[in-house]
Amino acid sequence: MYGLPKLLTDKVEKNTSQFYKILKNSLKAKGEDILIISDYGKDENTLAPMLAYGYYIAAKSKKMNVNLLFQDVKKGFMFADDHIVEAIERLEKNNIIILALSNKLGRFGQQKSFRSFCKDQEHRFLSATGLGDVKTAYYQQFMEAMSVNYSRMKKKGMQIKKQWDKAKTIRVKTEAGTDITFDVEGMEAIANIGEYHQPGQGGNMPAGEVYMPPQGYHGVKGKFVIDGSMKTDNGTVLLDSPITIHVKEGRIVNLEGSQAHLLEETFQKFEARAKYPDRVRHIAEIGVGINPGAVLIGSMILDEKVHGTGHIAIGSNSWFGGAIKTIYHGDQVFKRPVFYIDGIKQEY
Repeated sequence: MYGLPKLLTDKVEKNTSQFYKILKNSLKAKGEDILIISDYGKDENTLAPMLAYGYYIAAKSKKMNVNLLFQDVKKGFMFADDHIVEAIERLEKNNIIILALSNKLGRFGQQKSFRSFCKDQEHRFLSATGLGDVKTAYYQQFMEAMSVNYSRMKKKGMQIKKQWDKAKTIRVKTEAGTDITFDVEGMEAIANIGEYHQPGQGGNMPAGEVYMPPQGYHGVKGKFVIDGSMKTDNGTVLLDSPITIHVKEGRIVNLEGSQAHLLEETFQKFEARAKYPDRVRHIAEIGVGINPGAVLIGSMILDEKVHGTGHIAIGSNSWFGGAIKTIYHGDQVFKRPVFYIDGIKQEY
């Protein structure tokens, strides 16, 4: 069914109750129309259609009004298929959209981003993109990360958010050599805890991070050492050896490491397409993973949620309260961070 072998649909159907719990608890789905958008993946990378099918059968099992649509795999600068655009535009206000995609949704005729569109239309949404990085064999790891104790994760996430919202500076250090300081005075942290109950709300699933933009363009200084995974234009890469990134006045000034060329090539490709190329290398975000069920596998949507990791994003942050607007946003994950909030040590 839906291009998936029976072996895989059978596997997904065993988790119907877990998918329904997400619809019920994360989205509080009741009588809304639910639009699920996916693609067929390819070869051994069929996680996107598997998750989409899981939400679909869970909604069907409770007689919800649900529509599951597929399109070709898209890169961010491509347009969504016509039937996808039509379905999105036909959806009346205050309904639900679920994305489970191997890469991106694609543009759909709106000047605004998907998140901004959902906010304007008061749609609640779940988003899982970039799943083409992940082999089908990792399906169970995703299910474990989506089946955590959400009340416990919420308590932790809100505790961190409260600390960060009051902070003037956040300094992060690791044994691998990270020592970087963010000016965050007046900025607000976002606790991604898998709770999307209000019109226009939505976010990642799996959930489980707290993140925050720095103050302006220039409020970051120091260096950070990526030793988990990095996001490139070709997807997420698990690192064989660390990459050190030097930052001055909020902007990357130097990269070191045997795989650093992959990040440099990514920057150059986005700079070549960007209206304002100088914005691509700016630091956009500091984040911490709080999901106890997540593991590092080489998929950024999961990697950045892993408890015991931190991440720093490069590029755009305007969609979550920052000053930088550009076509690139890439998270970079490091292990075992120690945070200093206004000089006071915190271990999350």
